Amino acid sequence: MNEFVLFSDILTTPGCETAILFPMRSKKIFGSVHPVRQMKLESFSACIWVKATDVLNKTILFSYGTKKNPYEIQLYLSYQSIVFVVGGEEHTLVADTVISLGKWTHLCSTWNSEEGSASLWENSELVATTVDVATKHVVPEGGILQLGQEKNGCCVGGGFDETLAFSGRLTGFNIWDRVLSEEEIRETGGAESCQIRGNVVGWGVTEIQPHGGAQYVS
Repeated sequence: MNEFVLFSDILTTPGCETAILFPMRSKKIFGSVHPVRQMKLESFSACIWVKATDVLNKTILFSYGTKKNPYEIQLYLSYQSIVFVVGGEEHTLVADTVISLGKWTHLCSTWNSEEGSASLWENSELVATTVDVATKHVVPEGGILQLGQEKNGCCVGGGFDETLAFSGRLTGFNIWDRVLSEEEIRETGGAESCQIRGNVVGWGVTEIQPHGGAQYVS
């Protein structure tokens, strides 16, 4: 079947005009995100549409890191779970759920420093929640935000591990500097999801540069 037709048919689910294609797992393929606001955050929500072709033990959807801490924020897929990281690898929330490969899935993660409250949502349903995740932590500015790979403290575009790389398509990536309500999260996963944009990263407004073979597709 023609790939363009197949993708266009499926893309009606998230309601987005474009997505970024990650054609294979590679240490050279990623997307660099340039937020419209500084990433100094005491709370946030991050949502993204995902259509993965394969998942390994740690498959990065997005990652934000600094030289001091490469693991400030991460959302990644594992064989049997979705993992949300804030403030370092020791601060995680894990949802024991498996996304369907080859199908669009909407994921949202939220965090607030006051109580360290964190939550994970899959297709507008709450799948995990807890407290004491990086309580009182402040996500610092000046880091690097990427799609499909993690910053490893080495350099931009170099030293990446291809076993961590994402393969498939991503779209509708947004970050807000606050915790969205349940109703707002459901709206971000609805038919008009790509008309809703975050105030830190807004899909279709914020510059996202594909690298190494990643490309925008419509």
